[in-house]
Amino acid sequence: MPPPTSLQLALWCLGAFLCGSIPFGLLVVKVLGKGDVRTQGSGNIGATNVSRVAGKGVGMVVLLLDAAKGFAPTWCFSRIWPESKVGIALVALAAVLGHMFSPWLKFRGGKGVATALGVCLATAWWLPMPGFALFLLALGLTRYVSLGSVLAALSLPFTTWWLVQPATGGNHLYVLPWALLAVLVILKHRENIGRLLRGTEAKLWGSKVSSPQDGFNA
Repeated sequence: MPPPTSLQLALWCLGAFLCGSIPFGLLVVKVLGKGDVRTQGSGNIGATNVSRVAGKGVGMVVLLLDAAKGFAPTWCFSRIWPESKVGIALVALAAVLGHMFSPWLKFRGGKGVATALGVCLATAWWLPMPGFALFLLALGLTRYVSLGSVLAALSLPFTTWWLVQPATGGNHLYVLPWALLAVLVILKHRENIGRLLRGTEAKLWGSKVSSPQDGFNA
C-alpha cells in the first residue's frame, strides 16, 4: 500500500486526538454516582485520583481505558500503514495530546502517562519496557509514582533512537514526535517535580494529598 497522503495523515491525527480526548476518569466516576472527580481528591481526572475517589478497582478500569484510547488509533493506523513509522509516531502523539488537552474539558486534561503507555504498546510491545523498568525501580526505591513516571517519559526518545530509529533507515524525524511526547509528559509533571524537590510529594498509588494540586494524574 502507498504511504498515507498528507490529508489522510491529518485526518487520522484528528481522529486520534478526539479519541484521546475522551475523559474516561470524569465519565466513569459520574456514571457511578460519585460526583465530579475534578472537585475531589487532587482534582485530577487520571486513574490515581479516581482510585482515591471511587476505589482502586475503578481506578484500574480508568487506567485501562485511558491506555486503550491511545492504543486503538495507533494500532489501527499501524496495521494499515506499517511502513509509515513517522505517521505512526504522529498519530500516537495526537492521541496523547487529546488526553492532555481535551476540548471537552476546556483543553485541560491528564498528564498522559497511561495514554502514552497505550500508544507505545500499539507501536511495539517492547517499546515501553525500558521506561517501565525505570518506573518500577524508581517506585521501589523512593515510593514516588511521579518520579517513576518522569523517568519513564525521559527514557522514551532514547529508546526510540537506539532500538527503533535504525529500522526506519536512519530517519531522525521519527524520533521527534516521541521526544515531544516525553517533553510534554515531563512538563505536565512540573508541579510534581517541584514537590519532589521540596520533599512534599505524595507517595505510592492512592496516597492521600493535602491540596487540590497534589498527587499524580495518569
